[in-house]
Amino acid sequence: MGAMNVNAQVPDSANAGAVQGARRAAGFSFTLDSSRWYRLNARYARSFWPDIKAVASRPAHYDRRNWDHVALVAGGAGLLFLLDKQVYNIMNANRSPFLDEVAKVVEPFGNTYPPIIIGGLYLAGVVTKDRKMEHAALMSAKSMVFSTAFYVTTKQLIRRQRPLYTDYPYNFKPPFSGGKEYTSFPSGHSNTIFTLATALALEYKHKKWVPPLAYSVATLTALSRLYDNRHWSSDVWVGAAIGHFVTRALYYVEEQKAKKKELKPLPHW
Repeated sequence: MGAMNVNAQVPDSANAGAVQGARRAAGFSFTLDSSRWYRLNARYARSFWPDIKAVASRPAHYDRRNWDHVALVAGGAGLLFLLDKQVYNIMNANRSPFLDEVAKVVEPFGNTYPPIIIGGLYLAGVVTKDRKMEHAALMSAKSMVFSTAFYVTTKQLIRRQRPLYTDYPYNFKPPFSGGKEYTSFPSGHSNTIFTLATALALEYKHKKWVPPLAYSVATLTALSRLYDNRHWSSDVWVGAAIGHFVTRALYYVEEQKAKKKELKPLPHW
């Protein structure tokens, strides 16, 4: 929600100089976009604690549009909660060898592949000296840490039984009890893949094929959790929403930090 692009292209040197001079004349500093791209260093490590606090407090600063999105997510979760048994029945009534194979292919995108993708993206950025790619990997990693913290906390508080163990979607235990079979809500796979998909879609939205591909893989991965009876439909919806909106909130926080840096008054000489 409320995410803004933090990766506009760096202007060429002539334009950069002209803009910098104009901003200095107006009493403001000027920072090229690449200067705020992350590297794996102390600055990056120090950014985690203030950023996660800012992301967690983001709802306190929502505007009407943000709350409309919250209402949409909450309404969808409520509707799916009522339809969980029906969705469960549909999935189990439409099994086939082909769908079994599809589920096997996409399921690892929810747990095994994201760390490999992020690590590969980072190494490729370092080797090719592509600072944007390096930054994209580190932002994806940070959003993954944040969204995982949120979904794991929720999973410990809301102890819902997985459909792998029951065909009744409304079995719950008290917080922090019930064992592994009561870890259905929300879906961790959906959270993980939608976190990565959202980060890549925001970083590379200038590449028209990236957002559709990223979200298509994320959707198929989430659906595989229903097909494999690992989660109820409302678990998947909420897990995906946490990954998506936590990531967008992080990008908003980063954009606000960049704006403050760029608008910082120059010292008087």
